[in-house]
Amino acid sequence: MKSFLLALQFLTVATVKSGLRADSLDLARSRAWYSVVGGLVGLVLAGAAWVLGFKVPPLALAAVLVVLWGALTRFLHYDGVADTADALVHTTSRERALEIMKDTRLGSFGVAALAGVMLLKFGALASLSGASLWGAVVAAPALGRALAGILAGLMPPARPGVGLGAALAQESTLWPDVMCGACALAIALLAGGLAGAVASLAVLILGLVLALWFRRRIGGVTGDTLGAAIELGEVAALMAWCVVG
Repeated sequence: MKSFLLALQFLTVATVKSGLRADSLDLARSRAWYSVVGGLVGLVLAGAAWVLGFKVPPLALAAVLVVLWGALTRFLHYDGVADTADALVHTTSRERALEIMKDTRLGSFGVAALAGVMLLKFGALASLSGASLWGAVVAAPALGRALAGILAGLMPPARPGVGLGAALAQESTLWPDVMCGACALAIALLAGGLAGAVASLAVLILGLVLALWFRRRIGGVTGDTLGAAIELGEVAALMAWCVVG
């Protein structure tokens, strides 16, 4: 239960138990619940889409869902997208890239990446309707969070012993990653069948690309790159859903 609460409170605005104490091992074990928490976020989005869909036009509904999606996670992962783009898109040294990630200022690469992610989500959501839309918004958050959890478990931290990336990677066994991935796949298949399977494959391919990129550029993962992985994973899942669904 502690691991689930940690994942819920870390990945969403929900605060079930304030002052919940956790060490790095607790945080690492909470990765097992990332996809389940993502599925819960998706259920909230699907409920909103169902209620608002009776009166709100598709384009307006898509805009509301994008904003609500970000709000449910404190817009935290958007920050990861921006920082990762500012640090890694252009050519620079590993040390300089890690310094840029810690900088609170937002650069042009970050603005462009953030706008791109939001536009892609908006376009995908506006292209879906009914059961296809509901299934997509349930599966995408689960797959995106599973991607981040698995990357955190399988890749070394870019700053060993420092930061969120290092804290999440403390668990040496694979069970959190196996559970996280299995739950995400189950959620995606239940939500969309073939569309869920294709979306899962798209996120898997994206994960391999991101893993190679992060390893080559900074030697591992940070909290910012994991946040970016969540957002990019959600975009990949939604775009795949549009193709199939």
